[in-house]
Amino acid sequence: MQEWISHIPRIELEEPLWLLLLPLLALAAWWMRRQEQKGRVAAVTFPDVERLRHEGLEAPLLLRRLPEWLRWTALVLGVAAMTRPQLVVKQTVAHSRGIDVILALDISESMQLKDAGGRSRLDAVKSVAREFVTRHSNDRIGVVVFKGKGYTLSPLTLDHRVTGMLIDNVSPDVIRDEGTAVGTAVLIAVNRLRASQSDQKVIILFSDGVSNAGEIDPVTAASFAAAQGIRIYTAGAGSASSASSALDEGELRRVALTAGGRYFRAGTSASLAEAFESIDRLEKSELTSPVTSNKSGMFVQLLLPALFLLLFEAMLSNTRLLRVP
Repeated sequence: MQEWISHIPRIELEEPLWLLLLPLLALAAWWMRRQEQKGRVAAVTFPDVERLRHEGLEAPLLLRRLPEWLRWTALVLGVAAMTRPQLVVKQTVAHSRGIDVILALDISESMQLKDAGGRSRLDAVKSVAREFVTRHSNDRIGVVVFKGKGYTLSPLTLDHRVTGMLIDNVSPDVIRDEGTAVGTAVLIAVNRLRASQSDQKVIILFSDGVSNAGEIDPVTAASFAAAQGIRIYTAGAGSASSASSALDEGELRRVALTAGGRYFRAGTSASLAEAFESIDRLEKSELTSPVTSNKSGMFVQLLLPALFLLLFEAMLSNTRLLRVP
């Protein structure tokens, strides 16, 4: 209930001192009515007014008072416009309970081998990563890609539609440096997660495990991640018996073990489901997006009706509601 009330639109005044004119307007209205009742209002006297009334030319009381009400309403609106009111609408805070996850995708040349059921290793990895994003709607997910070097493709976000599109369009061409720097990718992911407020932080490393570039080896980088409270799950892509570039499951297992995670095969449905369930069992943390306020000025919206009412009042006072004392 309290959260709902906090998001009700409210009005802020930039120049509230103009409101001091409202008591003066009320005093002026009272004084003019009093003078009218005493018969001191200046007027031109017409003869035989009773005859005009008898002919039905006198407007009803409510109609006779209409110009006066229009005039005072226009003045009040004018004063309100001068306060420069702002309509403030708060954006709904996105509450969710989830973990922060960085997906590290190997896009090296060895990932182009087609030993994953007729698909390339990279295509198999992209499919698994896409499925993970789809299944974890309450988790903030970021993406790191790497070859001889690595970079952040997407920061941590709850906008999974954009994250999925970025994963779908990943290709080896986004990085020119050849090789596979697994350790570098882990460090980049760790740096992305260090600023996270979540109690549970996870890196899912998709690779064939063949690390031959970078200044830090994967296990050392995993030790650094573990020291930061970050788990690493590794997903092996490819075949361990490939003639050209075999999957190094041993290296990936060591990385996962060092950082408190688990290893699974990206191309095996049973292993994949088991890994996802293991990640889902992690304790969830409450995440909130920043509260933003949208402000829209109401000066014109108040001034235009005030001018219209004054124009309408002048037209009525000089035509149908012309006063003849």
